[in-house]
Amino acid sequence: MAPPDLPSVPNFHPSFTMLKATHKRRATSLSKALLTAGLLGAAALSTLGAGSAQAVVRFDCSFGASTAHTKCFNDPINPIDWTTGWTLVDKKLTNFGFDPIIPAGGPPSGDFSFIYDDFGAPGLSVEDMWTTLATFNPSLPPPSTGSYSYDLAIIEPYKSAGWMFKDVELDVDHAGSGQEVTKTIIGGGNPVLVSMDGDPVGPVPLSGTSISVTDSWDLDPATGTIMSISNTYTQTVPGPLPLLGAGAAFGFSRRIRNRIKGARLA
Repeated sequence: MAPPDLPSVPNFHPSFTMLKATHKRRATSLSKALLTAGLLGAAALSTLGAGSAQAVVRFDCSFGASTAHTKCFNDPINPIDWTTGWTLVDKKLTNFGFDPIIPAGGPPSGDFSFIYDDFGAPGLSVEDMWTTLATFNPSLPPPSTGSYSYDLAIIEPYKSAGWMFKDVELDVDHAGSGQEVTKTIIGGGNPVLVSMDGDPVGPVPLSGTSISVTDSWDLDPATGTIMSISNTYTQTVPGPLPLLGAGAAFGFSRRIRNRIKGARLA
């Protein structure tokens, strides 16, 4: 079955802009695109070599004391309706929030992002990835425990065309030791992923078209901190799979995150 035509990304947030660049090397290009988009709160579009287009599109908002983007919650000028949420291609993110809303020690501060990487393939394919990224500034703690959650679903016409979740990966950018991050998913097979001291977990199989996700942390404030938590998703596609498998795509994504992490630390 042929994939449906890709819709335009609707209703970008006012903090959303577009950046274009041309690079010769795929890994260098995407790492620069992601890093630049992270700094600017923008969408990035790069061209990687003849005949191969690489798109990175993202939404961003700020929580707590961060002012990098429009606020995720209670913004009097540009409020984000989390019932409507954000839509990137075939996936819609809704109901983002923290539980408890004000954890012990005060609410965390930082930025939340929803990112789509097409990995140069035309249309949706097994290489395409959707990532949620919570970046804490200052790094956690405080508070030493807390969680955030969101719902993620495949929308029509892709749902009827047979698109489903395939994999999920948990990755934690950390320092020191004594951190535990647990990812709990309702739906999609109900997997639970646990990262100890920043170890990446996955990809772990998923299924279905709708999931509810909770990322929670528990850390020793005397020995460890958490800078960011990311969840990366791929999907199954109707018809023959492309040559590049999901495992290769996840490995490439992890290398990119390591490059970004090194650049930020430097």
